[in-house]
Amino acid sequence: MNVLFNNPLLYVIDYPGHDALEILDKRHGRMGLLRGASADRMRGEFEIFLKQEHDQEEFEDFIDSYKSIFDHSVSQH
Repeated sequence: MNVLFNNPLLYVIDYPGHDALEILDKRHGRMGLLRGASADRMRGEFEIFLKQEHDQEEFEDFIDSYKSIFDHSVSQH
């Protein structure tokens, strides 16, 4: 498990041994898991996105472009 990104809005975890990427939208308490080619595509898009400076609105728009994968609620234990 590798934490790729963590800020007040988003948490991204890479599971290289499982070819999976877990993404947690902290704003809405929703998460999603990508595998295979979808995970690879998200890794690439995320890497490109982070190479530039973005304001909060641009960052939220980027997260929202993946909202269809946030299909699980997050609960605290």
